[in-house]
This record gives sequence, structure tokens and C-alpha cells, in this order.
Amino acid sequence: MESNSILLSPKIEEVRKILREKIHIDRETSEEMSAYVRRQEALVDSMLNMYKLYDDGVPFRPTLGNEMQVMYMRERQTLSFLLFPELLKLEYEVARVIGDVFIAPMLMGKTLPEILNSNQPIAARHGYAREEIVVAREDFGIYRHYECADCYGLPNIGMKICAYEAGTAAGCFARPLGRPVEVVETKCCANGDPYCEFEVHVG
Repeated sequence: MESNSILLSPKIEEVRKILREKIHIDRETSEEMSAYVRRQEALVDSMLNMYKLYDDGVPFRPTLGNEMQVMYMRERQTLSFLLFPELLKLEYEVARVIGDVFIAPMLMGKTLPEILNSNQPIAARHGYAREEIVVAREDFGIYRHYECADCYGLPNIGMKICAYEAGTAAGCFARPLGRPVEVVETKCCANGDPYCEFEVHVG
């Protein structure tokens, strides 16, 4: 099913077909991706230090500071997914590694409700959304993002495109829980919804 009513060219459809057939990342591959990133010790240390500087209000760029306008990444991501929605799964898995390696160390708690509460203020502090926790149980949660940096203000393009947020959450929740977690975006501003909503499933 197409994500919009505009007909694809045969050349774009051929690329989509290749992506559909070739991209598959299982649990073992996902764990290997995290392990590979962790071995890049200088990179990991540098990025964790930048997060700390950001949270402390210390600029890590000497003249431009730590902020940038939201369209810088939004246009790249939105058009990539519009043209090749098959990349959503790949982005989710890469984001899972980001959550596992970089966001999980910021969280407190050992249960899903504790971890959700610990994670909730990070969204606003880092400027990518206002987060509301709707349901928080041991094995299941629902939270919403308002004013999402990825999609707020976009027209309805018939897609849920916040794979980065879902994957990052899956990775950062799974690490302290010590259990597999899947996060599914069920509502999205790019799909005509007033906010983005995510379900957290603890395996």
C-alpha cells in the first residue's frame, strides 16, 4: 500500500522492492550493532560528554552553541521515509542502539513505571517534544509526544514517521529492565493525528 496518492515511478518502486527484500534486522543483529558501537570508545565517550554539556547548559560548539533549527534534520528524515518507507525499520533499529548506548545511562529506576517517569522530562529538556505518560504498568505503557520535532505541523502524508523516537525508547527501556522491549508508534502528526502516541511492550 502506498503512503500517499501520488503514483511512484518504476525506478523508485524497484529500489523499494530491494529494500523490502534485503532489510531484516533480528534480535541478534541488533545486539551486535550495540556491541559494535560500544567498541567505538572514543566516540561513545565524546557523545556522552556532549549530552552532559548539553544538560549542564555548556556549549560544545564555541560560537553556534548546542541548538539548531528543527528543519535541519526534519527535511532529511521526512523525505527519506516518504520516498522509502522501508527505511523506517532500519531507522528504528539504529535508534534502538542510540537508546541502549547513550540514553539508558541517563535513566533511573528498575521497573517500567519508574523508567518512564525518569525518561519523561528528557523530551522537553532536549527540545524534541512534550511528553505525557498515559499508562504505566510493569509490562506495558503508553505515552504521548506533543509538538514532536519530527512531525508536528506536517500535513497528513498517511505515515507514522517517528521511528527514531520509538527505537530510542525501545533501547533505553530495555537496558535497565534487562528484558526485550518493543515500542510501536500508534498515532503520529504526519498521519493526521493531533499528537504522537507510543505503546511500550515489555517482552
